[in-house]
Amino acid sequence: MELLIPIALVLTGLALIAAEVYLVPGFNIVGILGLVLIVFAIGYTFTESGVVGGFLTLIGTVIAGGSLFWFLWQSGAWDRFVLSTNLRQDDAVVSSEAEQRSRYLGREGKALTPLRPTGVIEIEDRRLEVVTEGEFIAAGSRVRIVALDRRRYFVRLAENVAKEDVAST
Repeated sequence: MELLIPIALVLTGLALIAAEVYLVPGFNIVGILGLVLIVFAIGYTFTESGVVGGFLTLIGTVIAGGSLFWFLWQSGAWDRFVLSTNLRQDDAVVSSEAEQRSRYLGREGKALTPLRPTGVIEIEDRRLEVVTEGEFIAAGSRVRIVALDRRRYFVRLAENVAKEDVAST
């Protein structure tokens, strides 16, 4: 009779944790209450039944909790907690974006904002955010895209650029 109280508390705590996973979204009071009941039951058993009873309750709780988590894993309940979509881009998309970006390499445009060192230029009726190589370029100046990396276009004043200076990095 003495062990029925901790067993009931452990089973109630595990049931609350299962309800948290299946019924109640998020980590809120239901799951916390289940965890508190389990810890209380184990502590109660240690104080009332001694070390042997406490360890038996602890081992039983670990086995029952492990079985519950295995069941939840097999049932697919944990799938709701993990992002299942893949955020990686397809290689074809990456290569087409690289081709789109590289078509501006060597082209001239007009600085719409002061470039100190970042700003906006316009090429072929399209606005691009660009970076200079450190120098200030006034708004309205003619600039040429001389390099690019995965994220940025690099520009220089158009009159300071020879055609052979244009390179992709």
